[in-house]
Amino acid sequence: MDKNHFFGVDDLGSTAGRPPARAARMLWRRIVGLLHVDAGKEEFARLLEHARKLPAKVSDREDLIHCIELALTVKERIELHQERERGLLAVLETAQDLTAITDPDHILEAIVQRARKLLGSDVGYLSIHDTERNDFYVRATDGAFSENFIHIRVPRDVGICNFVARHRMPYASSDYGVDGRFPHDIGIDSAVVEEHIVSILGVPLLAGASVIGVLFVGDRYVRSYTPWEKHILSILAAHASVALNNARLFEQTQTALRQASDTNLELARRTADADRAAQAHERLTALAARGGNLSDICDMAASMLGGRVTAYDGGEREIACAGEPPQNPTTDTEAIDPDEGALHRALHESRIAGRSIEVRPDGRIRYRVAAATSGSSLLGGLTIRTAAPLRDADIRTFERTAVLASVVLLSREQRESAGRQALSALVHELIGLPQDLMIKSGRLAMRHGLDPALPIQLILLAGTDAGAGLPTEWTPRTTAGLAHAIFGVVRGSLVILANSRHVPGIVRQLPGFLGNTWHQALTGVISDPVPAFSQVNAAYHRVLQCLRIVQALNYPQRLFQEAELALYALLLDRELDLDTYLRATLGTLYSPRDRRKCRLARTALTWLDSARRPAATARTLGIHPNTVHQRLATVDALLPDWRHHPRVLDVHIALRLWGLAGHWETQDACDSSQASTVAAASSGGNTG
Repeated sequence: MDKNHFFGVDDLGSTAGRPPARAARMLWRRIVGLLHVDAGKEEFARLLEHARKLPAKVSDREDLIHCIELALTVKERIELHQERERGLLAVLETAQDLTAITDPDHILEAIVQRARKLLGSDVGYLSIHDTERNDFYVRATDGAFSENFIHIRVPRDVGICNFVARHRMPYASSDYGVDGRFPHDIGIDSAVVEEHIVSILGVPLLAGASVIGVLFVGDRYVRSYTPWEKHILSILAAHASVALNNARLFEQTQTALRQASDTNLELARRTADADRAAQAHERLTALAARGGNLSDICDMAASMLGGRVTAYDGGEREIACAGEPPQNPTTDTEAIDPDEGALHRALHESRIAGRSIEVRPDGRIRYRVAAATSGSSLLGGLTIRTAAPLRDADIRTFERTAVLASVVLLSREQRESAGRQALSALVHELIGLPQDLMIKSGRLAMRHGLDPALPIQLILLAGTDAGAGLPTEWTPRTTAGLAHAIFGVVRGSLVILANSRHVPGIVRQLPGFLGNTWHQALTGVISDPVPAFSQVNAAYHRVLQCLRIVQALNYPQRLFQEAELALYALLLDRELDLDTYLRATLGTLYSPRDRRKCRLARTALTWLDSARRPAATARTLGIHPNTVHQRLATVDALLPDWRHHPRVLDVHIALRLWGLAGHWETQDACDSSQASTVAAASSGGNTG
């Protein structure tokens, strides 16, 4: 038989029309049936209504009513126990989540969902206190649909959060909009109204004595919350607080582990760097002990640090390099060097700072420059090119390498300075000592490439500073082209001694040397060959007298042969005023700034040098013979007696001196363009 039929549960209305005694028995049986099937309280209420309709004459009517009321009480207790059981299950599930779920956001969302479900509310949400902004923000929600409500931020001094944070106890309101227990905010109230929330229950999330958040449930109708509901929500809030605290501790633990790992890595890196630095120091010390040169230093630095290492001297010229240059990652080509200006600035910045300087000329390849110094003097420097930046320990190794390069450069500079002083002293001896002391000096000159069995010539170059010395840049390396010569500075002028067969090559190379180091115009005199060292002194004084003539000519930029000036050096006084002499001799013809008179003077000089033959003069100048006659006639008008024998020699010498001064060179282009038309001109077509 079906249990529901046995207990009379199927049809509570079947008692109607039955005899009272039988109806009472059926009601007794239905009490147990309703309890068995876990019927709702409304079923017991209906049963109680039927019992009260029984006639009073039924003997057990009052007992039946009392039993039904007791059954209803049992039903309420069962529901209460079931509700508590559901609450305990939710607490247990949340506790399991705390151990199983590592993401705190997922845990908080699960707590909010369980709170809403357990209390049967329309909305659940969790607000967390932001310590930086000192307000509350919604971190997890369930059942909310308003974006304004989900993203609302509540200041600490207003709203329910203010009440809960201040009193550290649960808050419940059956009508939020009119609740005056806390200060309201228009923005917050509008968000609550937009969500249609009427009743709210909120409990604090405590961390020690501090409120770190509030767990809320809300309903869209008027509702009162029981103490048990407040209690179970407080337990869930405590779990949320634990989750947040665990997340904070986990983050702190992870941070501590990362810091410990980073510290271990940094310690390992520093230990490795220290080992590399110690090995580099030992290698550099050994290299210094065995007298390594700059090439050895560059090789060692490149092998220790990678990249390409280059050494520069005090003139910022490359003197040694080693290692492979890094490739530019954007173009896959060899990286470019910094320009001279960037290198110059970096070397001087490094000298002032006392450390290396990084330069990046193409924006990607790393260039580091370290100055090699002696006190405040710049001796040169080292550069290193790498694709990646150097570590701190490698930078210190590179700077120690620059210190060793400074020692090598200083030692080389001292040797070169001694060599320059020895050369200058030897030159002074050769041009100033008497003949009986020439033997020792001659032997020294032979060591520097002079052969006493061959003719010797002296080159004297004009200078401006009588106290100047030999340029510091003139070293055995930079003057390799003067290997067969000795040189020194005497009274501000550069003196070079060489065998005659080497003089043409030296003269060809002089402009390059002078342009980079001497910083003076290429003006000077080359002596006639002398057969022995004993005659160098006399040759020097002759050339010195010729140089005075060049000085009177305002230093034209060329090298004169002694033979060109010997006659004038012999005839003219050493205190000669050349301009006065030329004006006195040539009269109105002498006008260096007048192009026409310069042309006339050059024609007259060429006519005298050509044995007074107009045809030869015309060929030399590239002009028509009639032009020669016309120009000579003009000279006759300016200088009437210049062809007469008593005057012709004086005029010839004066014209030659004027020509040596170089004022006529500007006329070459004009005469050349005129000569190109001579072949096509008629015999009388040109005028002077």
